[in-house]
Amino acid sequence: MGVYLSDGQSSVLIDGLHSQYGDDYLFPTKELVSKINTELKPDAILFTHRHGDHYSKTLSKEYLNANQKAVLFGANQVTKEFPGQNDRVFTIATKDYTKQTIVIGKTKVTGLKINHAGKRHVSVENVGYLITMNTKKILHVGDTDWLEKIDLFNKLDLTNEAIDIAILPYWMLLQQDAPSLIKKYINPKQLIATHISPRIKKQELLELKNRYPDTYFLTTLEQQIQL
Repeated sequence: MGVYLSDGQSSVLIDGLHSQYGDDYLFPTKELVSKINTELKPDAILFTHRHGDHYSKTLSKEYLNANQKAVLFGANQVTKEFPGQNDRVFTIATKDYTKQTIVIGKTKVTGLKINHAGKRHVSVENVGYLITMNTKKILHVGDTDWLEKIDLFNKLDLTNEAIDIAILPYWMLLQQDAPSLIKKYINPKQLIATHISPRIKKQELLELKNRYPDTYFLTTLEQQIQL
C-alpha cells in the first residue's frame, strides 16, 4: 500500500517505509529507502497501521532523524513508539469515526478511523487519510474492506468529500457489487488499486483490469502515475 504523493511543492508518503514481511508483499529496497531519505524527502510520513507490510519503527526513526522538519502521522499503536516528539508526531484517535485535520505547509491531512479488514485484526487501529494537495483530494484507506455488517462506509460519510482519487486495496474491487459500492460510498473521479501481491495470477489481474478499465493498478516498485 506504499504510496508517495507529490504536487511538485509538497509531498507525503503513506505506508512507504517498511521491511520485508513475506512473499505476498513488495517492500522498499535499501536503495529506495535511501532515495526516500535523501531525494524524495516527503514533508510527512503517514501510516495506516502497525503491520509490518506498512510500517517499520526503525526506518521511520531513521527518516525523522535525517529530515528534521518532517512529521509523522499514525494511530496510537504507531505513535506511542515515538515518545517525547509531540511537535513532530501526530496521533489520529480511533475511538470513533471523527475526522481530524492538521495542516502541514500547503497540505491538509485529515485522518479518521477506518476498521481493519478481517476478524483476527479487530484490535488493530487502522487509519484512513484524506489528503488535500493543491486542487486534489486523495483518499487512502489502509487495509479495510466494505464491512457492511457494521455499516462502515455510511459511518465514514465520504460521499460529500468530493474525492478526486481513491486508493483502495485491490480486494475491495473483487466482490460482484463493488463498482456500485465504490460509487455509492466514495464516488471518486479516479481509482487506484494497490496491495497487489507479486504472486497474483496473471489471469486474475487481467480480469480485474478488464473489469475496471479506467483504474490504475500499482504492481511494481516506483510505478508512477500523473493525474
